[in-house]
Amino acid sequence: MCRLLAHVSPTPVTTQSVLGDASCREWQRLGRLHTDGWGTAWLDGHEVRRYRDARRGLDNPDLTDALGDTPSRARLTHLRLATEGFATRVQNTHPFRVGDVALAHNGSVTPFAPLRAKVTDAELERVGGETDTAVVFALILRQHDAGVPLFDAVTSTVSQLREEFPTSALNLLVLSPDELIAVHANQGAPIPLELFEESGLGDDLPVDHVDHYYQLSWRRSEDGAIAVTSSGLTGDGWNRMLPETAVRIDLSTLHVERRELHEVAAAHVA
Repeated sequence: MCRLLAHVSPTPVTTQSVLGDASCREWQRLGRLHTDGWGTAWLDGHEVRRYRDARRGLDNPDLTDALGDTPSRARLTHLRLATEGFATRVQNTHPFRVGDVALAHNGSVTPFAPLRAKVTDAELERVGGETDTAVVFALILRQHDAGVPLFDAVTSTVSQLREEFPTSALNLLVLSPDELIAVHANQGAPIPLELFEESGLGDDLPVDHVDHYYQLSWRRSEDGAIAVTSSGLTGDGWNRMLPETAVRIDLSTLHVERRELHEVAAAHVA
C-alpha cells in the first residue's frame, strides 16, 4: 500500500512546477504514514532513469530534489507502505525497472503463493525483488516481450489478475519513453485501517485515507501538463479517475486514451 504521483508535460518541467509548492510539500508529507522507502523514475531524453531509497521520504532531501530540482517531460514518484511479509530493502522499493519500462504500484495481490506460482524464478530475478508487485511486472513483461503493445499488456494482465484475485488492489503507474500508463483497479479491496491505527497519526492521518484510500485523481494544467496522484492531496482542479479503468498518455502528443478494464476482460474471454 503506497502513494503514487506522476506528471507529463510538453516540455521538461519539475513535478513541483506542475503541482505547485504547497501540493508538493503536502505529497512528501504523506511519507509520515508511508515510511518504507521511496523511489522515482523519469524520462531523460529518450531514456527512462530511476532512483530508489529504502529510507523514508518524509524528510529526505533527495526526494525534495527529485520533485523540485530535476525537470523532465515525464516523472513518476512512489512512497512505500510495505505489504506485510515483504522486507523493506532497496530491491523491493518501487519503481521497478526493466530496460526502459518502469512500474510503481499502490495496493496488494493476495494470497501471494498462487500469484508467485505464475512466474518463473528467472522472470522474477529479471525484475528484482520478491514482492507481489515484482510478480505483476514480470507478467506484464512476458506479454510485452512477446510483441504485445505495452498498454495492451498492462490492461490484459491487470484484468486477468482482478478476475482471479478479486480483492486485489492494482493501481499502477507505468512509464516508458513513449507513454505514461495509469491503472485504477481496486473495487472490493480492503482499506488497511489497522495500519492507519498502528501509525499513531490520529487526526494527522492524510486526507481521504479512510474513505478513498485507493482513489486516483488527475488534473490538466493550462499548458497541457497532466498530473496523476493517489489520495492525500487537497486543492482545486482534481478529477477522480473512474473505477476499473486505465489511461495511456502519449508523451509526444499528450493525447489521452481511456480503456475500461471490464471490456478488456470480455475480449480476453471471447
